[in-house]
Amino acid sequence: MSTFEEHGPLDERVLWRALETLPDGVALIDERCVVHWVNTWVKEHFAEHAPFVGRTCHEVFWGRSDPCEGCEKVVRSAQASPQVRLLEYPLPHGASRWYELSVRALHDPGDRWQGGLVHVRDVTAHRRAELELEAEVTRRRLLVEQSRDGVVVLDEEGRVYETNLQFARMLGYTLEEMSTLHVWDWEYLYPKERVWEMLRTVNSSGDHFETQHRRKDGSVYDVEISTNGAVIGGKKYVFCVCRDVTERKQAEREREALIRRLQDALAEVKLLRGMVPICSYCKRVRDDKGYWEQVEVYIERQSGAGVTHGICPECLKKYFPDLDEGEV
Repeated sequence: MSTFEEHGPLDERVLWRALETLPDGVALIDERCVVHWVNTWVKEHFAEHAPFVGRTCHEVFWGRSDPCEGCEKVVRSAQASPQVRLLEYPLPHGASRWYELSVRALHDPGDRWQGGLVHVRDVTAHRRAELELEAEVTRRRLLVEQSRDGVVVLDEEGRVYETNLQFARMLGYTLEEMSTLHVWDWEYLYPKERVWEMLRTVNSSGDHFETQHRRKDGSVYDVEISTNGAVIGGKKYVFCVCRDVTERKQAEREREALIRRLQDALAEVKLLRGMVPICSYCKRVRDDKGYWEQVEVYIERQSGAGVTHGICPECLKKYFPDLDEGEV
């Protein structure tokens, strides 16, 4: 048997003292929202609103002559079940505090409703943390939605968990259609087994690679992928940033093709280098194998250039003295 059971019902004064020392606010109000009692916490936290007893709660705490919107409904609804509300309470310097109000119905011995027991809990720190988190989520979502790159979050099954509009546009799907897809529905280069392996092994350090994606219409484009894995709530998610690099890859392919063409052309060009042995009398040239050949044959073979024949002015006078230069 407990100590309480040994001494019978608790003294009413003990219960009142317990209410007085609670680290939260407690107030008793009647069916007209008139305050009949408040504990020490309320007196300390709302000292500037004293006196409390005999005045309505909306007059004491809000400076209103008429009830707050929905307040009476909350008090009356408490007859059926406890009612909880989150209230923002403005402070004189412009900031606010947040309070969670729980209202429980009070009945007389005849089970007639008399009013309510109001429990007030200061949840400002918790609420501010929630608001900061909401702002951070909104900011990050805005960054994702305005990104020029496609962003998609995959679950551990490779299914689309969330995506931005840009990625849906890159693939040619609507956002609604994207929610039904898996990564292998658009991955073009890697087989499904390899994609599974990549999903399984990627971690917070991430990965970076290039691949190709297949659009809804079947066309293919080049893409650069940056991934990071994270475990949230016991489930793994993969965050992917997808950048369309089709133009860059096309420029690279064109540059490589140009280089190949230049290399092929260069390989066909033969140059005359070093000392060329030539006969002082017949003007034949000795090749690398020791054979003597006509100059024009040597030039054609070594450089690939064609040779045509003519006659210079000096030779014209020497061998054809009867001809003028203009007659040749």
